[in-house]
Amino acid sequence: MKVKSKLADIDFEFGRFEYKKDHLIVHSHENQTMQTKVYISPDDVLSALGKAMANPMVWVYLLGFPFFFIRYRRRHAKKRATMTNN
Repeated sequence: MKVKSKLADIDFEFGRFEYKKDHLIVHSHENQTMQTKVYISPDDVLSALGKAMANPMVWVYLLGFPFFFIRYRRRHAKKRATMTNN
């Protein structure tokens, strides 16, 4: 997952998950150079779900996900094949 902001652009890979004091904590993968923790509260989950379900593009993405997933994997397989052949 790519996270872009004015402060930094980060390739975030999911690591371990933990639960602490009513928060879900998502740790970045241990191999990442910039270790990150994302704290998610119950209010964050409800807010995100409410906003996502009200946005038609989220529904389009969810319904088209199998197509997007296959297309994404094929594109990346072609890129890897091209890079290994050069």
